[in-house]
Amino acid sequence: MEYTQLTLDDYIQCKNDIKNNLGTIVKSFVRIGWLLTRIDKSGAYKNDGYSTIYEFAQAEYGMNKSGTSRFKKIYEKYSVPGDTPELRDEYKDFNQSQLTEMLQIPEEDYAMLHPEGNKEDFRELKRFNRENDSNPENLWSWKEAKTPEEKLKAAIQEFFRENKEILNDFYGKNLSVKDLAEEICPSGSRSYRKGTVFLMFYTLEQGIMVKIFGEAPTKMTYQEFADHTKQIFDTAAAGGRTWDSYFGERNVEPDKTLEEPDHSGEDTSMVPEQNTEIPEQILPNVGQENDIPGRDDQIPGQDNIQNHPEYMPEPKVAPAQRTEEQKYNDRQARLDRESKKKLQEQEDEEKMQYLPSDEPRKTKQLRMAFSYYDDILTGNMSFWFCKDDHFHIGDSLDLMEFKEGRHTGRTIRTEITYILNDYTGLEDGYCILSIKVTGAI
Repeated sequence: MEYTQLTLDDYIQCKNDIKNNLGTIVKSFVRIGWLLTRIDKSGAYKNDGYSTIYEFAQAEYGMNKSGTSRFKKIYEKYSVPGDTPELRDEYKDFNQSQLTEMLQIPEEDYAMLHPEGNKEDFRELKRFNRENDSNPENLWSWKEAKTPEEKLKAAIQEFFRENKEILNDFYGKNLSVKDLAEEICPSGSRSYRKGTVFLMFYTLEQGIMVKIFGEAPTKMTYQEFADHTKQIFDTAAAGGRTWDSYFGERNVEPDKTLEEPDHSGEDTSMVPEQNTEIPEQILPNVGQENDIPGRDDQIPGQDNIQNHPEYMPEPKVAPAQRTEEQKYNDRQARLDRESKKKLQEQEDEEKMQYLPSDEPRKTKQLRMAFSYYDDILTGNMSFWFCKDDHFHIGDSLDLMEFKEGRHTGRTIRTEITYILNDYTGLEDGYCILSIKVTGAI
């Protein structure tokens, strides 16, 4: 990208444009990044005595270094080529938090992501790539799953191992493809991963995006998903008891190498039955006790942990042998995880909506520099940046004009229509208020 030297007027205009666009941050984050980049490349911030763009953004707008960098990166990655603040068409339906998460996801995986997906699913894909890339030896592998199709089927098998009701409904209620899609993904977006396979479920029309590590993302229809399901489970089909019919004889936990890290919302307690082979390079020297790290010879007279079974961990119970109470606790734990995830998603959504507050409306009074009076009164400046004083949507905000430290007697009355806080890039304790002029005195 080419940049020209900014004049003093251009610099001032850039400063004012950043302030104006902060009020509509969801739609204008690319433009803010563009303006910050222009100021940075030109070095115009030195006109105000700042040594870096980060010092400039901190002092002028309360942005920390991380937030400033994020704005610039979003502009560089998602804008139309050239010196322009326009967002590319393929990214216009994504929100700011989604685009921020996508900064750390390879572009070749963008096909996996739709605007309907939630931020946590984006993060899950990011973790999936990172863990497979850095620790492939720690992940599940299937003995016979060598081709992408075999790996996919192994993942589908594990999906239904962890979603008993869906499998039983599929056979017991003879679900249509449409009903299957709605039962798997009632909210329109859901992710699932196992080992080197990542599935992103969307609506029936959008289908399922499949990422097998090392392969390019592909699209799978729900009809194809249903066909794979039949290929795996038809031989054990038993209506509403298909899960028990299939997994009852196979539900013995296989040997595994190192366990995957636990992730909220993901049950990693099972792997396909074929995984009985442990890579030779990570096997301990079984039968050679003296060679086992951390194992010392027994000192005569020393007590042994084996003599105290009350301190020994409870033995793992194969799923087929689990009591009804244990199965109930497992289901409740899964429901708790899913509920927690849904509540977090709802909270994130609520922060992005214009929701009225149930608390009593208040009137706040703030000082305003005389240079802002005309812009606010005419509606050219429809936001206010200030310390967060427990504002609520619907509160009245009186902006009192001050000049040379004294109140001029003029006040603009406004109503708060939106509040932006807890946003990466804003200094703690500060917020951006969207305001609507209701009068002036």
